[in-house]
Amino acid sequence: MPIATAVIADDEILNRELLAEMLPRFDIAVRTAKDGVHALKALEAEPADLLITDIRMPGMGGLKLLLKAKEKWPEMPVVMMTAFASVESAVESMRQGAYDYLMKPFGVEQVEALLLRLNERHALVREVRTLKAEARERHQARGLLGSSVLMQQALETIARSARSNATVLVGGESGTGKELVARALHEQSPRAGGPFIKVNCAALTETLLTSELFGHEKGSFTGASEQHVGRFELANGGTLLLDEISEISAELQAKLLRVLEEREFERVGGSKPISVDVRIVATTNRDLLGEVKRGRFREDLYYRLNVIPVRLPALRERREDVPTIVAHYLALFGKELGVKPQLAPDGLELLASYGWPGNVRELVNIVERLVVLNGAEPLDAAAVRRCLPELGRAAPTAAPVTAVTAAPAAAEAANLALLGGELTMDDLERRHILATVERLGGNRQAAADSLGISRRTLFDKLARYQGVPAAVGAADES
Repeated sequence: MPIATAVIADDEILNRELLAEMLPRFDIAVRTAKDGVHALKALEAEPADLLITDIRMPGMGGLKLLLKAKEKWPEMPVVMMTAFASVESAVESMRQGAYDYLMKPFGVEQVEALLLRLNERHALVREVRTLKAEARERHQARGLLGSSVLMQQALETIARSARSNATVLVGGESGTGKELVARALHEQSPRAGGPFIKVNCAALTETLLTSELFGHEKGSFTGASEQHVGRFELANGGTLLLDEISEISAELQAKLLRVLEEREFERVGGSKPISVDVRIVATTNRDLLGEVKRGRFREDLYYRLNVIPVRLPALRERREDVPTIVAHYLALFGKELGVKPQLAPDGLELLASYGWPGNVRELVNIVERLVVLNGAEPLDAAAVRRCLPELGRAAPTAAPVTAVTAAPAAAEAANLALLGGELTMDDLERRHILATVERLGGNRQAAADSLGISRRTLFDKLARYQGVPAAVGAADES
């Protein structure tokens, strides 16, 4: 969106009025202030897209206002106004972060040229921000991490079904990564070059959701001042994610079923059929079959959506994956901040033993919080407790995972240093498992229970680490 609001600060009333008259011609709403103090108050009451300020004003001048504005609203461009005799001050203000300056006296042409440059900058900043967000989402989509049996089953289903056009129903608790599955399905499919469009079915009313999905014609209802293209059309040739599909109404379920069966629809208020080539991925955090049995969801639509079912396990069901996930996101957030965070064994133990009701999303948020608040400082148990106060209120988990401890016999694991370029995720998992086995005196059944994995899985991993055939290890333990 272009610049839409501006605050003008100048002690000369004629200059203020001149700009207050010019800017609305370019669809910019204007507020004025007689000095820097009043301009700050106006911005604090309601931030603006642009600040234009004179350099010389009584009280708080333009340079001081610039510094305070950039501190509080770093992305808001600031333009300085100055007379010819103060050009040096204008140049200095640009060194301090001002975007540009206007030389007094100025006319409409100069203001128009300035606004054109500002809008181009605004569009570029927005595009860069969007690209960064998409790159991070793509990185996270590849971050469906875990070597647990349940997670490997889910990943195998994703890989096998990605190249088909079959509809996929992704189930799982909130925070397990259902949207990441949808994005991974899209990026691994022949549709990867097409659009990936998503809509949150729980966030909109039935009327708005219908319009968002199918679009509407101009004049089809009050307020429909122009034609609106829906998400199905936008997703043509690509993938459409219907997030939280269980929340749609019975009437909308019927409309959606028709689209899935016929691959065409009409816009709201329209009569012309529109054909689309869209792959549907739907997600739900509910037991959708249970909703069918309770009469809340159409059975025929359920079977249309559930061609390929993918169930994402809750994090408490695969707690052996916690160290791998932590390592991945410590690397990601550490790289963003230019630090190499190190997680101490007692910090990892707390993270691994917590129940994570918010699942992977909660874990990722806590890891980011740890990195932001602690930087390169060791992330020990005290740091984890500060960032995760819920630890003190959490109920004990059903089968706690014991993370790497600093027992003298596990000296190598005690020196665990994540993401300093010294350890891979496989190294981390190996040290974590071996330290647990050693701490429990070599009792593999107890170690498997503590780690939350099957004894067979533990034997396989130990065989790989120690060069012992899995069958021999299993026989020795039996």
